[in-house]
Amino acid sequence: MTLQTASKTYNRSELCEALGLSENNFDRLRKKLEAEGFPTRLPGMARWSRPAVHAWIAANGDALLMRQILVGPEPETPNIEPSASLLQKYAGAAA
Repeated sequence: MTLQTASKTYNRSELCEALGLSENNFDRLRKKLEAEGFPTRLPGMARWSRPAVHAWIAANGDALLMRQILVGPEPETPNIEPSASLLQKYAGAAA
């Protein structure tokens, strides 16, 4: 089974086309873009994650919104107070 990365990733020229930048301008701006949260190249590949690039654009560079787009919102932690009977049962006289 081979991993098909072409539809899930951009190569440099595809990325530049999607961003509307020439390759020279992208090379010049790349470090600044990455400092602003733009996705870096995938490890070991000369390709960028297509979903990450699209999320960065949709989030207008907001890292928290980008994460929510990619993985969803953080689940809320319920605030559960133990009942008095549970405290009595498990904590005994300490409660």
